[in-house]
Amino acid sequence: MIENLNSSDLTKDMEVTRSLGGGSLIGVPINYKNGENYGTLCGMDLRPYHFTQKHKDLFITMASLLGNVLDLEKKSLQVQMLSVPLVPIYDDTAILPLIGEVDSERTSRIIEHTLSEAAKGELDYIIFDLSGLALIDSQSVENLMKIADSLKLVGVSMIFTGIRPDLAKKAIQYRSDFSDIKVESTLKQAIKSIKFN
Repeated sequence: MIENLNSSDLTKDMEVTRSLGGGSLIGVPINYKNGENYGTLCGMDLRPYHFTQKHKDLFITMASLLGNVLDLEKKSLQVQMLSVPLVPIYDDTAILPLIGEVDSERTSRIIEHTLSEAAKGELDYIIFDLSGLALIDSQSVENLMKIADSLKLVGVSMIFTGIRPDLAKKAIQYRSDFSDIKVESTLKQAIKSIKFN
């Protein structure tokens, strides 16, 4: 807390103090739970101001709350990345095992993540293993079919494995021609087809 920027040794010679003509400042660090600093929450007035303990407590509480929100956002991003695990098995090949439920939000992350990885130019094949898929909505099935077209544009071949009969029925509602999409019944067969390609 600096009640008068013109009289504090920390701020009196700063350019910002001269340009503002003085004032007051209160600042509290915003930290993640692990102690890593994100930034600082600051309050400023163009006039000198006497800060009370209530002001200090309020800023500490707000900084703590912001730190918790940022920590949750960081963890949420980590969980999102885990829900789209692209696992390299060869220098030019990766597997994306889809496990659990897939909705349109997760499909969007899958598209974004796989295209981002494919655009790096290191992959020739991405195997989408659907054998662990518990539930998928119709819109997501349509989007998965479109991923193959998008990947082809960046030079990556997509192979589907583990397609169950119910998923196959949904897929043909959105696409009648599958000649440009490679499908193998098992992951083992997909890997073997790449080796002998």
